Amino acid sequence: MSIKFTKGIEKDNILLLCKWSNERGAIFQEQWMGSEVSFPLTYKKIEELDNKFSIFNEEEFIGMIQEVKIEKDNIHIGRFVLNPTKAGAGLGTKALKEFIDFIFKDENIRSISLTVFDFNKSARRVYDKLGFEIYEVIETQKLKYIMKKFR
Repeated sequence: MSIKFTKGIEKDNILLLCKWSNERGAIFQEQWMGSEVSFPLTYKKIEELDNKFSIFNEEEFIGMIQEVKIEKDNIHIGRFVLNPTKAGAGLGTKALKEFIDFIFKDENIRSISLTVFDFNKSARRVYDKLGFEIYEVIETQKLKYIMKKFR
């Protein structure tokens, strides 16, 4: 397993993301895209995102992740998704760990944050395993947490 990232996402891979997400439905899309991006997912919606990265295992495109908000010394990441057929193989944990290492190469970054819905138990397990802790609880219609990992 050799994970690598490239800035941006090629058209064919954006179309794959749309296919994976739309086949799984609105709840799946909300888990990884948040509630700001309406269902169904389209090429244009992904194309308009800034600071997005393709995730590859060897040469195979397996997903995306985004630096959603870059603050003074924190980067908020999100829109992290892998090909659903690859779930459970440890790729998500490895990809996120390597993305964390990539971000922390910048000495000015002191922390990384992300948002996760309470009902997204599999994502929570990955984030807990990698050292993220609940930083803030957001009580909306669907309970969610801002989790943070410090250098």
